[in-house]
Amino acid sequence: MREKIIDAAIEEFTKNGLKFTMNDVARSLGISKKTIYTVFESKQAVMMGIADRYSADLQLMKEEVEADTNLDILGKIGMLLGGIPSKYQNIGLQGMYNLAEKYPKVYKRLMESVNEGWKLVRTYLEKGIRENEIRPVSIPIVMAMVEGTVRKFMDSRILVDSGLTYEEGKEEMIQVIINGIRK
Repeated sequence: MREKIIDAAIEEFTKNGLKFTMNDVARSLGISKKTIYTVFESKQAVMMGIADRYSADLQLMKEEVEADTNLDILGKIGMLLGGIPSKYQNIGLQGMYNLAEKYPKVYKRLMESVNEGWKLVRTYLEKGIRENEIRPVSIPIVMAMVEGTVRKFMDSRILVDSGLTYEEGKEEMIQVIINGIRK
C-alpha cells in the first residue's frame, strides 16, 4: 500500500504541484484518506516517501548508465549530469521551487540524492582524464560549475525569467560542460 500511495502522490504532484491533497491521492487510489494516514502520518511524510523513492530510482538509473556499453565516457557523463528518472521529469521547475519553500527537509533529501549522482560523474571525469579520453580539467571546478548551476536553477527564477524549461537549461549546461572537457 505504501508504494501505491507514493506512486499516486507522484502523479498528483506532477499534475497539481504541491496543491495536491491527500483527498486527491485517496480518490486516485479508490481508498479513504483515513487509509493513507494509517501508512503515512502527514503529507510531509508522503513527500519524504517521494524523496526516498526518487533516491532509489536515481540509483537504479545510475546503475543502468554504468552498465550501458553503448555509451562512451562523455556519454555517461552527459547522461548522469542530465539524470532525472523519467517519472519525475514532468514535475516542473515551479514544483521544485515550491518544494524548497514549503518542505525544506524533503528538498534537502532530494538534493542529497542528486549530490550522490554527481560522485559518479566525478569518477568518470577522473577515468576520462586518466585514459586520455577527455582533456585534463580541474575536477573540483567542473563539479562546482555543475552543482552551482543546478542549485541556481532550483533556488532562483533564472530559468523561468529566461523563458526556459528546466530540461532546456539542463541540456544547455550539459552541452557547455561536455564541449568544454572534450579532447
